Amino acid sequence: MPPARSLPLEPSPALELEDIQGLLLHGYREMNALALLFLRIEDASACRQWLRELSSGVITSADPVEHQRHARERGKDYPRVNLALTPRGLAALGLPEEVLTTLPLELREGMARRAREHLRDVDANAPEHWRIGGTRFEDDLHVLLMLYAADEAGMDRLLHDHSMLAEQQGLRVVHVQQGRRRHQPGDPPGYFRDHFGFLDGLSQPRIEGHKDPAGVPRDYDRPVKNGEFILGHLNEYAEYPLSPCVPERLDLADELPACPGRADWKDLGHNGSYLVVRKLEQDVDAFERFLDEHASLAPEGAPEDRREWLAAKLVGRWRNGAPLVAAKRGPLHRLLPSLSRREKAKPPLVSPVSTKDVDNSFLYGRDDPHGYGCPVTAHARRCNPRDAQPPSRELSTEVTRRHRLLRRGFNYADDSGRGLLFIALNTSFGRQFEFIQRSWVHFDQLGGVEGAEDPLAGDGGGRLVIPQQPVRQCVADLQRFVTTRGGGYFFMPSLKAIRVLAALERPAPE
Repeated sequence: MPPARSLPLEPSPALELEDIQGLLLHGYREMNALALLFLRIEDASACRQWLRELSSGVITSADPVEHQRHARERGKDYPRVNLALTPRGLAALGLPEEVLTTLPLELREGMARRAREHLRDVDANAPEHWRIGGTRFEDDLHVLLMLYAADEAGMDRLLHDHSMLAEQQGLRVVHVQQGRRRHQPGDPPGYFRDHFGFLDGLSQPRIEGHKDPAGVPRDYDRPVKNGEFILGHLNEYAEYPLSPCVPERLDLADELPACPGRADWKDLGHNGSYLVVRKLEQDVDAFERFLDEHASLAPEGAPEDRREWLAAKLVGRWRNGAPLVAAKRGPLHRLLPSLSRREKAKPPLVSPVSTKDVDNSFLYGRDDPHGYGCPVTAHARRCNPRDAQPPSRELSTEVTRRHRLLRRGFNYADDSGRGLLFIALNTSFGRQFEFIQRSWVHFDQLGGVEGAEDPLAGDGGGRLVIPQQPVRQCVADLQRFVTTRGGGYFFMPSLKAIRVLAALERPAPE
């Protein structure tokens, strides 16, 4: 990874929204139903015809003009469709080996092969136990079709139609994973609750050159360079991220831009991204039992207040999404210990909040350097330490900016259990998603505290450490609350790139 240093960064150019898939920039916050269709290509020629049809107005772009047209013609809750592929899928469509070698190593190896060393997926989390992808199923993952609908009735129709069409066009449905966004009355629009009861989707980076949709809380940092999430654009290092390229002869319609640094090659990845999908099962009963058994760690107060205090210390926010580090009347540790007096603990511990109360502009190093509000090892603080990493607040903010993700998650509940469908976009699996997992989530010496892995998403067996004065609190031998049940790495191409893939003529080599 390049060294962290300040570079003069030019303003990002205007984004080609009509060429970018909509999930990248919008997240479909108004959609409450999701279906992930994992497909295997059986007939490459028929599949290319299917791609031609999808790229002709079916796949949803980020273009606001197209959105307004669809909203007028089909209603504002019209379904959204996006698509991504694995290297095996690209090969099945006919891309030669010389093209596949331009894909990043992480994508070529796949999540399952990198799970142990780079993601710390071991024991119950190991890929041989996965129900999606994993060592048993990864050969069947070629194409991921992502379907979004406003409600379950709309999803039933959408799923039926696209499943039938895919099977008629040379693809086999390997697995269908559905998701539903859970809400509580009074929650701000566009957000959802995970099965632990926490408001999710709060801390999202802003993208330079893209206007945030209404209702998104202000971020703590400046907009991030769009090359951190969109291929073919400069990232925070003032460099182009590694992007797949094709020889000019494969771009039959001459749609793709030139590949930087490679004469006679075209940039297949331009305006695309890399997609991470993880199925994470949440053990809600174990989580609630833990709160019952260890509520005495909290300062004096009513039993329910103590449980909510402990839950917030594990996650790093109150369940309603309010931050721990700074309430309207000052840092949270100044509002304690009397949690039984609700008027002294703003915002409310459990009740819903409005969009204006969902604050994301706080900083840990400035507002809570010792972790008295949000513990240093809490889940939210580990995944995004903001300005709290040594040696300085300024350098920490700069470094953290280079490890952010666009998250597009959903809940799920099926015969296997219930949990979170973690969906994220980045332009470097290794520097962004894998770094966060390996170096922040699973690092067990964070902030000088040994053996304190992520208390929410860790492997279990670690410690929960809650800084307090005069003596910190500690719980040893934490159990596992979240278990990995599947996942994969995908390339999400632009609309132009999909048309190039649809125009390929020769079959994949044996």
